[in-house]
Amino acid sequence: MRKKLVTAFSAALAMALLLTLGGCSRCEVSTGTEEAPVVNTDPVTDSLEPPSITGTWQTASMGYADDGTMYPEYYVQFTNSDILYGHLKNGQFVLDHSDKIICLEATAAEGVRVQAEASNGIQYTYQTCESDNDVLEYYETWREEDFPEMYRGGASLSRSS
Repeated sequence: MRKKLVTAFSAALAMALLLTLGGCSRCEVSTGTEEAPVVNTDPVTDSLEPPSITGTWQTASMGYADDGTMYPEYYVQFTNSDILYGHLKNGQFVLDHSDKIICLEATAAEGVRVQAEASNGIQYTYQTCESDNDVLEYYETWREEDFPEMYRGGASLSRSS
């Protein structure tokens, strides 16, 4: 009985948090019989597939090599469940770390919105720039109403391939 009560409480708390924090409009929390709530990225019963983000991207923030050449702080690739951050070595992507995608959805402007959470608990959003589909703007929040204050240009991404 105690386990069921804890599970129900955990699911209710997670749902309240997601609603309070302003998750993706198409993401909802399922309160099935699982130990932890499950995030559904497409609860609508139509046949739409979640969008995918192809290619390799790079951060706007730059670093310098010993010889003085500039390079992006990170190269970035997306899977359906993770954002992969790494660097290129001999033209090959080498993983440094990854963050968990919580929600991936198409936007009305034929772009994408990705809400993710880092291992340290930071919640952030990448969203296609309105004027350039090859730029994903970074906001250190899931709440769209906080985007103006939480925009971080150096962490935004541009498509590199």
